[in-house]
Amino acid sequence: MNRGIATRGGTERSWILIHLFAWLCFLSFPLLFVNQDAAAAWTMLSRGTFWFFALSFMLAFYGNAYLWIPYVMDKRRYVLYGLSIVLLAVLFGYYLKPFDRLMRFSNTVERPLQLPHPPLVEMRRDVDYPRPAKPPLQPSIGAPGQRIDVASLYIFLLVIALGSLFQVSQRWMLAQRKVQSAEQERMQAELSFLKAQVHPHFLFNTLNNLYALALTNDTALAGSIYKLSQLMRYYMDERGREKVDVQVEIRAVQDFISLQRLRSGEQCLIVEQYEGMEHVKEIHPFILLPFVENAFKYGLSITENCSLFFGISLTSESCTLVVKNSIPTHKSEQYRSGTGLKNTRRLLEHFYPDRFDLAIQELPSSFEVKLLLYI
Repeated sequence: MNRGIATRGGTERSWILIHLFAWLCFLSFPLLFVNQDAAAAWTMLSRGTFWFFALSFMLAFYGNAYLWIPYVMDKRRYVLYGLSIVLLAVLFGYYLKPFDRLMRFSNTVERPLQLPHPPLVEMRRDVDYPRPAKPPLQPSIGAPGQRIDVASLYIFLLVIALGSLFQVSQRWMLAQRKVQSAEQERMQAELSFLKAQVHPHFLFNTLNNLYALALTNDTALAGSIYKLSQLMRYYMDERGREKVDVQVEIRAVQDFISLQRLRSGEQCLIVEQYEGMEHVKEIHPFILLPFVENAFKYGLSITENCSLFFGISLTSESCTLVVKNSIPTHKSEQYRSGTGLKNTRRLLEHFYPDRFDLAIQELPSSFEVKLLLYI
């Protein structure tokens, strides 16, 4: 939870910095291209015309992104949204004209050219000189008949498009985070279900076996109880961890097999093989154990001859698990009923996407699983 809060806080700070940088770039263009004089630029910053230009488009951007777009997407009022954009475009291009106001102000702050003074001419009183004509009156902003401010209209439409794109992208990223969170919760639920499915079934059988050892005063009782306690500690301690040392998972597999040997008779052959145990790797907990449990669940028989093989091999790049077991006659139909490794396969697809190979070979009298994890 703390990591999620920190991530959201960092994302919000990043968006604030992006907004500040974008608006600084946007507002720097009038200062860079309208006037080349530093004094004139400072004069422009001190006038209300410049801030009218800035605030007009800022209000258009954030009003569209945070108020209008959410309302339209929630209420699906797309026609109303289109009409409102047209009316605002007319308002910006025909009446407000923030860019045209800014340009008129820039013309008033430009310095006049320093031309040499013309020579003085003596004025004669008996000559009627022509008088200079009066400059034509400029129409006021928004007066009828005035031309449309195309630049303001273009900037307004660009700001609206960027605001809409920003809000839509924000909503898409939020939806993606919700989907990922829901998927993570679903996988955690499946993992918890898988643990709960293995744990009681195994514990019930093991306690029965320990009870039988206690009745006969078997010397293997103390060691079996210790292995059971270690395995239960693994179930409890590693339940919430994302990864564990692969040696810890392998020891849990070894303890599980050792306790299951208590159930097997002389007619059942159990073989274990381990290679490359010197390699240090990390693995998601309870990834290997379900395959071993599944083999005992469907391959162990106390009435027929049976065989089980478990092999784990570690290299510098991978972990390989091979499980082979015979299928007793009375369990063959149950084996084909769909019960087994579906949950474990989904966990592999979630925790190791494109980093595992799972090969399952089912024959009439045997079953083989080969799992290759690139870790």
